[in-house]
Amino acid sequence: MATEAPDPRTFKSWEDAFQHPIPVVRKLENRLRSNAGENREKLRSLVGASYRSLLDTAETIIDMELRMGQVETKLARVGQNCNSRVVDRISRNAAKFNGQIRNRDSERYTFASQLSVLHNCPVVMSRLMRGDASYLLIAKILVISRLLHKALSYSETDFPFLNQIRDRLSALRRKLLLRIDKHLASTMSDTVVLVDTLCAYSLATSSTPTDVLRHFHGVRLEGVVKSLQSNADLAKNGIRALKLCLQTCQDTFSIFPRRLAESLAKLKVQPLAQDPEVRALHELNIDVHDRWIGEEARNYTPWPRHDELQRSEVEKLLSQWSRQAISAFLKGTKAALSQTKDLREVASLRQELIETWILSGSRMPGLEPAVVLDDLRDAMNEQLRTIVRSRAQALQTVVFELTSMLRAWSGAEDKRNTSLWAIPSAPIDLSDGAQSFKLAVLDTHQRHDEAVIRVVATYDNWVKSVLEVKAIVKSMRETRWDDTFADDVNDLDDDFGLDSKQSFLSDDDPRLLEEVTQVALADSLASLRESFIQIILQLTSSAETSPLPQHIFLLRVIREIAGRIPRLRLHDRSASLSSPFTAELLKPLHASLAKKTTVPALAAYNNVLTAGRKYRSKSHILWEGNPPLPAQPSPSAFRFLQELVKSMGACGPDLWAPDSVHVLKAMALDEVSKTWKETLNVINTEEHLTASSHSPVDEPEPQGAEKSNASDLLPVDKELKSERLKQLLLDMLYIYRYLGSLDEWKPFEELVRAVEEASGVDEGMMSRMRKNASDYGRKTYLLFALLS
Repeated sequence: MATEAPDPRTFKSWEDAFQHPIPVVRKLENRLRSNAGENREKLRSLVGASYRSLLDTAETIIDMELRMGQVETKLARVGQNCNSRVVDRISRNAAKFNGQIRNRDSERYTFASQLSVLHNCPVVMSRLMRGDASYLLIAKILVISRLLHKALSYSETDFPFLNQIRDRLSALRRKLLLRIDKHLASTMSDTVVLVDTLCAYSLATSSTPTDVLRHFHGVRLEGVVKSLQSNADLAKNGIRALKLCLQTCQDTFSIFPRRLAESLAKLKVQPLAQDPEVRALHELNIDVHDRWIGEEARNYTPWPRHDELQRSEVEKLLSQWSRQAISAFLKGTKAALSQTKDLREVASLRQELIETWILSGSRMPGLEPAVVLDDLRDAMNEQLRTIVRSRAQALQTVVFELTSMLRAWSGAEDKRNTSLWAIPSAPIDLSDGAQSFKLAVLDTHQRHDEAVIRVVATYDNWVKSVLEVKAIVKSMRETRWDDTFADDVNDLDDDFGLDSKQSFLSDDDPRLLEEVTQVALADSLASLRESFIQIILQLTSSAETSPLPQHIFLLRVIREIAGRIPRLRLHDRSASLSSPFTAELLKPLHASLAKKTTVPALAAYNNVLTAGRKYRSKSHILWEGNPPLPAQPSPSAFRFLQELVKSMGACGPDLWAPDSVHVLKAMALDEVSKTWKETLNVINTEEHLTASSHSPVDEPEPQGAEKSNASDLLPVDKELKSERLKQLLLDMLYIYRYLGSLDEWKPFEELVRAVEEASGVDEGMMSRMRKNASDYGRKTYLLFALLS
C-alpha cells in the first residue's frame, strides 16, 4: 500500500523525517534531491543575469567620468572669464531690460483690467438687484466702479464709451437709492438687514451717521404721508401709517448710534477689493485683475465717521421727528377721512388706531400720549359726525325721485293688484313663513304700485344708510377698553388715565354721535317737510289741471314714509322723532281728494232732491208708531251714502285715514247741508205738487211722464209739507250719523231745529226719530265702514 509522503518544509528538525516509515523516508529523500537540483539551476541563472548587469554599470561609470571631465573643463573656463564687475554689469543690463518690458506690459494690462472690471460692474449690479442680494454689496461695487471710472478718466486717450458706462452707473445708483428708500420705508425687515441697508446708503452717498438718521426719518415720514394718500382701504393704510411712526421710533432706538456705528466700523477692516463677497463675483474676476486695477481701486478702504453721532443727538432728532410725524399723520388722516363716506370703515379705523396708540404711543418721545389720543378721537369722531350729517341730508333724494316722477306723470293709473280676491297670474312662494304672500297681500291692500314702491325704496335705502350708525354706536358702547389693555394697565395708567378712558371712549363719544345723528335727522325731516309743502302747494294750486291720481300717489307716499319714521331711533330709550307730515300739511291733499270724491255723490243727491220736489211720495204709508213717523231713511239718502262710499272705495280704501275721512265728512256735511237748506226753503215756499203716486226716487217714470202730468197740479197742504219735512229730518239725522261729529253739531243743530219747527215735530216725536235714525244706522253701518 503506497504511503503518501508529507511536505518536508513542514518539519521542525531533521529528526522529524525519520519518524515515518522507510518508504516514506525514501520519498522524502527523492523530493529533497529534486528540489536541490532545481535550486541549483535557478542560482546559476541568477548569477549569469547579475554579470550582464555589472557589465552595463561599468560602461556607465566610464561615460560619466568622461562627461565630468568635460564639465570641469568648461567650469574652469567660465571661472577664468567671469569677475564681479562683469556680473554687475550684466545684472544691471538685465534689470533695465526687464523694467522696460514690464512698464510697457503694465500700462496695457492695467487699462485692460480696469476697463474689464468697470464694464462688468453694471452687469453685476443689475443682476444683484434682480435677486435678493444685500444692498451693501451693491454699494461696494458702486464705489469700486466710481474709482475705476475716475482712473480711466485721467487717461490721455479719450474713450467715448466711458460716458455710456458713467450714465449707466448713474442710473443704477438712482435705482439703488430708490431700492434702499423703499426698503427703509418698510417695517417688515429685521434689524440686521435694516442696518446693512443704512450702511449701504452711507457708503453710496458718503453720508455721516447724522445724515443717515435724517434720511431714514425723511423716508419714514414720506412713507407715512404716502400711506394716507391712497384712497383704497383706509383702515389698512391708516394703521400701517401709525405703526410706521411707532416702528420708526423703535428702530431708531435700536440702531442709532451703536449698531450703525459698529457696522460702519467694520467697513474699515479691509479694502473693498479684498472683501470675500466682492471677490466671489465671477463676472468681475478680481482674483485675475487684482494686480492690474490700480493702487487706488485695489487698496481703497472706506473711512466713515462712525462715531460722529451721539445718543443725546439721536434723542433730540427723534423727538423732533416724532412731533413732525404725528402732525403729518393727523393731517393725512383727516384728508383721507374726508374722502371716505363709509361709516364702518371709519369706525374700524378709529378703534384700531386708538388700540395701537394706547399700546405703543408712549414709546414716541417728545409727545403727550393723552393729547395725541384726543386728537385721534376728535378726527375720527368729527368724520363720523360729518358722514352722518351727509347721509341725513341725502333724504332729499326722496324728494328728487318724487318730483321727477310727478313731472313725468303719464296720466295712466297702475291697475295692478286692485283686489285682494284677484287670482294671481303666477303662484306665490309660501316658504319662509309665507313672507312673499304676506308682502303681496300688503302691497295689494295698500295699493303699492311701481311708482310708490320706487319712492319708498329710495326712502328705505336712506333709512338703512343712516341707521348704520346704530351698529357703530352699539359697538362703541360695548367695547371694553379696560379688558383690552388689562395686561398693560400698569404701564399705561400714568400716560392715558385709564380710569377715564372707558368713559370718554365708550360713553362720551357714542353719546355725542347719537346727539349729532338725532339733530341731523330732525333737520332733514324739517327740510323734507318744507319740500313737501312746496310740492303739495304746487299740486293743489293747479287742482283743476293736476289729475287726482297724482294726489293719491302723493298721499300714499306720505303714508308709507310717515309709517317708517318711528324706525329712526338709535335705541329704545331715545326719543322718537316727530313726523313732518302733520294734519295741517296734508289738509290740502285731503281736501282735494274729498272734493273730487264727494262731488259725484252730492250732485246725484241734489238732483234727486230737486226732482223729488215736483212729485208726491207715498212713502208715508211705511211709517210706524202713533203718530206715524218715518222708520228708515229715504232711498235717496241711502243711495247718497252708498255712492259716496263707492267713490271712496274707487280711489282706494287705504287712503281713508282718520284725518282724510274727517276732511271728507266735514266737506260733504257742509255741502249736503246747503242742499238741505235749499230743500227746506223750497218746501216752505212751494204751492203746487204734481199728482203722482210714485216719486222719481222710488220708481222713475218713463220718458214723457212728466209732460203727461205737467198739467195735473195739486195744491200743497200743511200735512203734505209736514210729511216731506219729517222724512227730510230723518234723512238728515241718519246722514249726520255718518258725516257729523260733536264739533259740527251746533251749526247743524240750527238746521235741525228749523226743519223740526217747520214740520211740527214735538220733543217726543223728535226723540223717536232720533232713535229710528240710530237703529237704522246700526243696521247699515257695516255698509259704510269707510265713513266710520
